[in-house]
Amino acid sequence: MKRLIFTFFIFFIGGKAVAQNEITVAKNSFLREGVAFAGFSGGASLRESENENLLLVTIQQQSKKGYNLIFAGGYLLKPDLAVGAGMRFDQSRISKTLVDPDGIISEVRVAGSIITSSVYVKNFIPLTTNGRINLYNIAGIAWVADRSTSENFSQGVLTRTYTRKNALQLGISPGIQVFVVDGFATEVGVNVAGLSATRKEIAVNGVDDSSVDTLDLDLRVNILSLNISFYYYFPIGK
Repeated sequence: MKRLIFTFFIFFIGGKAVAQNEITVAKNSFLREGVAFAGFSGGASLRESENENLLLVTIQQQSKKGYNLIFAGGYLLKPDLAVGAGMRFDQSRISKTLVDPDGIISEVRVAGSIITSSVYVKNFIPLTTNGRINLYNIAGIAWVADRSTSENFSQGVLTRTYTRKNALQLGISPGIQVFVVDGFATEVGVNVAGLSATRKEIAVNGVDDSSVDTLDLDLRVNILSLNISFYYYFPIGK
């Protein structure tokens, strides 16, 4: 909670300081009406482990791998306001061999994919007259489609579980933007608040088993999950 208060404090105080100093951004800044932008981000992970002892089971062998790709773009309606949209694709694969205290071995395979589409508004607060360093804040709405299939083979019995999760999310993400060279910017942001409505449905061996509806409000700031993105700004208007 202290991190959340600190983050909002920095942005509000920073905005007031900018207004009081009356920073005027040069006309050749890339933050001006008629400029569009496109960007991307992504990541990948790989984890291998053997003989990992947990409380009730031993992971004899495990392999986890996955990646995500993020694409976004938008248009500046005026120097301090833009609208945009984005897409995110996540893929993951897990393969592991489990041994319980009775020596029963289970082979587990999990494959999952997540597609997230979003629309947002983005506000800018310039920190320099040349417009190279700016604070920003994104407020948006996203639709998340999460699908996963898991297979558990134990004692000659195969159990296949299909999970379908749909979520509607509202979120706020402030950050800082730096134009490294003309038109190319690096942005670092963090999610500070979010509201999510989720419906989760589970089917086991082709038979509907359960469904769960949840509504979550998250005000935590996870400094370890910073979003680093790369953007290109280009004029398309006059």
